[in-house]
Amino acid sequence: MHEVAAVGELVYAVLRVIEAHQPCRVDAVRVQRGSTFAEEALAQAWRMLTEQTPLAGATLDVEVTNHVVDCACGIERTMLAEELIGHMWVCPNCNHVEEIDEHDDLTLLGVTLTPLDAPAPPVGAGAGAPVGGGR
Repeated sequence: MHEVAAVGELVYAVLRVIEAHQPCRVDAVRVQRGSTFAEEALAQAWRMLTEQTPLAGATLDVEVTNHVVDCACGIERTMLAEELIGHMWVCPNCNHVEEIDEHDDLTLLGVTLTPLDAPAPPVGAGAGAPVGGGR
């Protein structure tokens, strides 16, 4: 459920960004997610929470940042969402439990908009310019 709440915050942040640029079409939203944030959950929550909003149909571009754990037993590896038990990661080598800080798991990087009063770009051309910032 953490993912749905985080995506809800993301959607709210994007809606605030586009308020100042109306009327416009949202072409893409660029985010960064941590490797412990499930990609499928992100995509599913995005589709569900943007339906019937000005963000419906916008592309969600995702950059991944690896959360690397360096355990006292010597193992160093990228943590993945499927390895977590709630907010905890258990070392497969020594069973050390590591609590995961999920506050930076999803960050808004930018929003690409096209003003509705502007002529449509040619097919294949990039539209709009990134605006907005981190969450």
